[in-house]
Amino acid sequence: MVLTLPTIEQLLASVEKYRPDMIEEMKAMLRVPAMGPENGGQGELERSRFIEDLLRRCGFQDIRVFNAPDSRVASGVRPSVLARRRGKGGRMVWMVSHMDTVSPGDIKAWTYPPFDGTVVDGKLYGRGSEDNGQAIISSIFACRSLLDTGLEPEVGFGVAVVADEEAGSDHGIKHLIKEGLFGTDDIIYVPDAGAADGSVIEIAEKSIIWLRVVVKGRQVHASTPEKGINALLVGSELLVFLSEQLRGRFPSRNPLFDPERSTFEPTKRLANVENVNTIPGEDVTFFDIRLLPEYDIQECVEAAQEVARIFEQRTGATITVEAVRVDPAGKASREDGEGAKALSKAVRRVLGKTPTMTGIGGQTCANWFRLEGIDAYVWETLDEMAHQVDEYIRLDNLVNDAKVFSVLLSQLCFPGVIKDPLPDY
Repeated sequence: MVLTLPTIEQLLASVEKYRPDMIEEMKAMLRVPAMGPENGGQGELERSRFIEDLLRRCGFQDIRVFNAPDSRVASGVRPSVLARRRGKGGRMVWMVSHMDTVSPGDIKAWTYPPFDGTVVDGKLYGRGSEDNGQAIISSIFACRSLLDTGLEPEVGFGVAVVADEEAGSDHGIKHLIKEGLFGTDDIIYVPDAGAADGSVIEIAEKSIIWLRVVVKGRQVHASTPEKGINALLVGSELLVFLSEQLRGRFPSRNPLFDPERSTFEPTKRLANVENVNTIPGEDVTFFDIRLLPEYDIQECVEAAQEVARIFEQRTGATITVEAVRVDPAGKASREDGEGAKALSKAVRRVLGKTPTMTGIGGQTCANWFRLEGIDAYVWETLDEMAHQVDEYIRLDNLVNDAKVFSVLLSQLCFPGVIKDPLPDY
């Protein structure tokens, strides 16, 4: 029997038939917490087992689990799951998503329980629903639509569902890249950012710098401030001044990005004294910096340290500025690359939108591929609810994303086989 690939309309119809299964699998997955130790959890082991089983039930036979050692979790490992359908050559098209989530925070603040997967009015609520559960389910079921045809692809396709994205990816996608699991000519898609109407494709990210600023003064009774150095006061003045100075020192705007400029934001402050009538002798705060890629990271760090020295001379406090996280941005993916063109055509065919290319201040797994010289493209339809109370996805987005990915994979992996190929527009 000669198997034929369905028309695009038949392919879209097959994905639509998966809608009930996609919703139920999404709900079931969200009921398995997958928080790393930084978020108060024990990692992704149980969820990885759920995903491995789902991949098998959706038709994948070549499934492997890669464990990155991590002594901070009870299991001792942070698992990532890779499933592939090999093609006639070695080249692959990968859909990369992450299974770990941040903490739900104050559970009492949620309208619906964060680990129940509640469906209300066309939305599915739960921690990790948008970030990054929608991507996991939509990419797996897109692959299922092609696996169900029984055809051998010219170019292979697969999914990589990774650990540890929320805390820097050392035990996730970075580990897999070091293992040499991706080819330099592979095409990479990362559904982890986008717009509500699917109209943007992310091709670039900013560099990330986290600064730890420690001000050491002299603790005294609040009734005798002249005998001490108020570290909280010095630290507060420093935060405002440092933000202003860095914005002035690195003022460039790049229209590819939203926002167009670098950002320098104080975010976290550690607790100091416990009682009201004590002037604190130490103040510890953190800065989150998203630096345009045309700037040098070390120059930014040194500029912050220079400002700290000025404040030391002015106040008598001892101030240290340390970079506790530095993630350089990779080179932007090509706007005219094969992967970008194919994704644009699939979005136009399914959603009727002509996407624009953009850059973001956030970080996704795509950046680690770009640092290795591999183009990676980020696209998804979402309402930007990640990390928020009452995080949700729209069920239509879940299914429509799967349709876009199904059409995308059919074009890249079965060239010349589909009955009604996409026009060049």
